[in-house]
Amino acid sequence: MYKVLIVDDESWVVESLKDLVNWEQYGFEVAGQAANGGEALTAIEAMNPDVVFTDIRMPEMNGLELIRRGKTMGKTIRFVVVSGYAEFAYAQKALSYGAAAYCLKPFDEIEIGGVLAKLKESLDNARPVREDMMQLLLDESGGRNEEKLLGMLGEQGILQWIEQGIVPVVAIGRSELPLPPGRVIKLITGTAKTAYLMSEEQSKAMLGKGKELWPEDIMGIGLGNRLTDWKEIKGAIEEADIAAYQCFIAGKPGVYSLPHTKDTELKSWMAEIHAAIGNKDSEIVQYNLDRIEALFEEGALTIRHAFQVYNLTISFLFDLGRKETILYSYEQLVRLFKNVSEMMTELKSLADQYVQQKSAHAPESKNQTFNPILQFVTENYRRDLSLQDLANQFFMNPSYISQLFKKEVGETFTAYVAKLRVAQACELLERGDSSIQDIAEKIGYRDYFYFTRIFKKLTGQTPTQYRETHPRN
Repeated sequence: MYKVLIVDDESWVVESLKDLVNWEQYGFEVAGQAANGGEALTAIEAMNPDVVFTDIRMPEMNGLELIRRGKTMGKTIRFVVVSGYAEFAYAQKALSYGAAAYCLKPFDEIEIGGVLAKLKESLDNARPVREDMMQLLLDESGGRNEEKLLGMLGEQGILQWIEQGIVPVVAIGRSELPLPPGRVIKLITGTAKTAYLMSEEQSKAMLGKGKELWPEDIMGIGLGNRLTDWKEIKGAIEEADIAAYQCFIAGKPGVYSLPHTKDTELKSWMAEIHAAIGNKDSEIVQYNLDRIEALFEEGALTIRHAFQVYNLTISFLFDLGRKETILYSYEQLVRLFKNVSEMMTELKSLADQYVQQKSAHAPESKNQTFNPILQFVTENYRRDLSLQDLANQFFMNPSYISQLFKKEVGETFTAYVAKLRVAQACELLERGDSSIQDIAEKIGYRDYFYFTRIFKKLTGQTPTQYRETHPRN
């Protein structure tokens, strides 16, 4: 509830205003009263009201002076002037001082009700959402944390608001959506992702305006289910988040809801891929990847499934072990690939290379100690590897591993990794239309300019020149 302070030197006026309307119905409570401006300033300091109803003509300090001084106290207060004088000069001065409304005595119930409704909307929209409250809301809560969160939600009037029914909307992109009038809670949930909580009517009004009004960088919008319990917010935002990423599955911007998915089929086919990779059966691997891609095209899978398919397949192919269960997040997948079709093309190529041992097989070395290291680097060159990583992996001195590379391969560890990366970049440039920045990230280079220098050093051409001289077949 928003707190109200009523200021008037005539007590019957105060009681009349208190009894005139159902304050709670409008989201307010009369928390205090004062007989003059001086008392009012003391009460404001003590109770921190959201709204002050004040008379203009009072002893010691009039209402206009109260508004002026109240505005300098560093508090966000809405002042409403109540007066028995219908004089334009009073009203003009009160409004110039920042009064939200000017009401005449005797009071009219409809007029005061209308003022309260407008004040509530203004306060709802202006009230900042506390970051610590939102962190608690999105994290797992319980015990004292839950009590603290409930208190915050109550203070901000969110508990009552949720009971009326709200929906989560998640937008992927750095820009913000053009928001509808009324209360909307905004949460930054990623580097380029925002969640909004609003009423169902607001969501329909906002999303019904058409994509041409969206900021250009908005890739997708996910619409969650209506909820009436604060405990459902975290899960509802996660569902809307997954729905928003259907733009990656569909390959185009749009407003999406969660589809009906075919998890059982996917689980079965991933198991077949795992077994086929172990048996070096390229035909079965490709067959199942084709079937999974068909499910994506059908819209029967989500970004969560794309996350699983990509990371699990990479793990199967390169035997990364349990420590590498998460390779790319939702955001990273969307940044690396234009859509899920491009992601599946990449997986099929990698699977073909590995299972057929076309380029994933390391050159043989006479040094049996060095062979496992060489094979590991050959299979994992896209990762951010260092000599220290290899030393930790194989329990050897990094200087000794460096010497082995020079002796057995004829070049440094860094040069060997660069050759593998550039060779893969050449293949990607020849067969796809991914941006050079995306290709650089796929092969392990986060710095575009560094990648370009390395590429030109090894091939004699920039990536752009190479693509122009090696057109796609």
